[in-house]
Amino acid sequence: MPEQQRPYRSHKIPACDRCRRFKRRCTGGTPERPCVLCNLQEVPCTISTKPKSPSSSRSRVKYVQRHAKPPKIAPSTTIHTVPPPALADAEVGQEHIGRAYHGSPGLDQSKVELSMFASPVISEDIQILERYMSSSSSSLSPVGRSGSSDIPPVYLRAPRRREGLSMATDPGKRQKEIVMQVLQPYTDEMVRLYFEEIHPAFPLLDEQLFMELYKVGDKLSPVLVCYFLAMCLLLWHQSPLLRQFPKPDTFFIWNLAVEALQQDFLAPTMSTMYSVLLDLTGRPIYSMLVNTVNNGRAVTLAQTLGLNRDPTHWRRPKSEKSLRIRLWWAVVIHDRWSSFAHGISPTITKSRYDVPIPVLSDIITGPTQSDTRIKAANSFIYLCTLSEILGEVLPLVYDLNINQKEIRKQIRRLETDLDEWEDRLPSYLRRDSEETPRVSGSSNLQLGYLAVRLLLNRISLHAATLSTDIDRLQTTRYHLSQLRISAQEIVTYVCSLTKAQLQEFWLPYTAHHLILTVIILLRCTVESTDKVIISTCKTSLQNLWTKLQSAAEDGWDLATMCISQCKESVVKVLDGSVSDMKGNKSVAGESLQEDYGRVVPAQDDGRSPVLSGGELLPDILPFSNPDISFDNQWDVGSCLACIYTIYTDEFRAALQIGDSK
Repeated sequence: MPEQQRPYRSHKIPACDRCRRFKRRCTGGTPERPCVLCNLQEVPCTISTKPKSPSSSRSRVKYVQRHAKPPKIAPSTTIHTVPPPALADAEVGQEHIGRAYHGSPGLDQSKVELSMFASPVISEDIQILERYMSSSSSSLSPVGRSGSSDIPPVYLRAPRRREGLSMATDPGKRQKEIVMQVLQPYTDEMVRLYFEEIHPAFPLLDEQLFMELYKVGDKLSPVLVCYFLAMCLLLWHQSPLLRQFPKPDTFFIWNLAVEALQQDFLAPTMSTMYSVLLDLTGRPIYSMLVNTVNNGRAVTLAQTLGLNRDPTHWRRPKSEKSLRIRLWWAVVIHDRWSSFAHGISPTITKSRYDVPIPVLSDIITGPTQSDTRIKAANSFIYLCTLSEILGEVLPLVYDLNINQKEIRKQIRRLETDLDEWEDRLPSYLRRDSEETPRVSGSSNLQLGYLAVRLLLNRISLHAATLSTDIDRLQTTRYHLSQLRISAQEIVTYVCSLTKAQLQEFWLPYTAHHLILTVIILLRCTVESTDKVIISTCKTSLQNLWTKLQSAAEDGWDLATMCISQCKESVVKVLDGSVSDMKGNKSVAGESLQEDYGRVVPAQDDGRSPVLSGGELLPDILPFSNPDISFDNQWDVGSCLACIYTIYTDEFRAALQIGDSK
């Protein structure tokens, strides 16, 4: 009689983890040949425990003691007081990080769990319970004291996938195959361009690990590959080799990458962080709404993975700790500047993380680096410190209960911080630097500094209009003049940019800084009664507009975004169509003042001034959301007419730009 296969309950063919958990009959399987039920549900079929070989009773006891698991606090959630599983215990002493940071999670079917950062509320309790339950003192080693916290971080094992949901085994694999069919002949050159042009100024990836996995073949995360190559399309015309060929359809490549990212978020890993950050860094911006949502998901995933905790004292390779620091600060940069640009309050607060600002050794990891890369790394470090200052400015924009008596002190302190930040800049990062070629990222850094200065002046003007002081008119006039000067400084700097500087690394939020500058110049033009000031503002606006059109022709897509948003309004103001409207405002104003009454001063609770008829005083530039849409919020033909007809003579004098002297 032929030998029959042993029953499913046999130790020789044990049940898979999923069937064992749900107590159902299992035909036995492997990741390559799953059992019937796992195959039908398209989920990994894994067996975590190995058959035990016969041994003495003492050996079995030692095996149980060595592999004793800590207590579970939730279904399918295992407690770990060791660092996140980017490395196995045997790899802790290695000099480089493991493949989990950039590798494809789909290549290892056993990775069905993710290490999540446990709440600090239960971390100490878990430590005490583990000491009591575990007989092995070596397993009690904490991650390390992080920052000022006395409680070491604790990680929990949690399932990566949603139970019963069918999803791709290797997210992004199909999209990557399509992208590679389009870009395969050019990928080597695109990889070289990225690490020479973008990576030094924004060191998001680990270059050594990325190149190792890239040379092996299909080891990189497919989603990461899609976004990486989509980012490299920005540099297409900067390569003498690539510019000989027609540039592939950027919309098509980016849409494939976005589709792959949606799949990846169903079972996120550490490599998902890199993909979403590349998504936020990429250009052109097709959907600001999706970018804002992705920013929130990036912050949440980063905190889930514990990136917001200081890894300096963790028992990990130096390269891994440096990479985690850089990765967290990339999240902070996007959260702060996205908030500034899109009008959504920031998610990250300073008291919720203790990761130090990266130093040069955290970015320059190789034995020898060129002087150009060292300077670009310093540019990234100063971008982190500038983002810290921006993080303190943003609460003045979004907090609903700002104390108007204290806001002036906060503004003065922040202005001092900005001055000190500028004074600390090395010579090669300054606006007047004669460095040739310019350090990649330095132009983006300087424009960001001027934009933060502009935002502070806008906040000062808003606070002045809400003041009940007797000298409110003079104070408002002064701050409106300072706002105009800040906008003109941005115009002067943008007009001085060379074609080479436009090809440097730029964050996508630069387009919103340009739009905000145009809005303020338009406001100063239409609200001024001084002909000299009007002429100066129009000249600045014309110079900026000419520069943006020239830059757009040279392929600077950030200028194209600004032009598409502001073209109609700028053309109307520069053509003088507003001047006739302003000349006839007095007659219309007298009739409307009879209906609306006079302007009422600011209320004691800090609310905006209102008209006696109950309407809010119109504001051409919304204070809480500088990312304004001209199509929806500013119709020069009607909105400006309304503004100039309901202002009384007293309030018009308060908003007059400049001073007679």
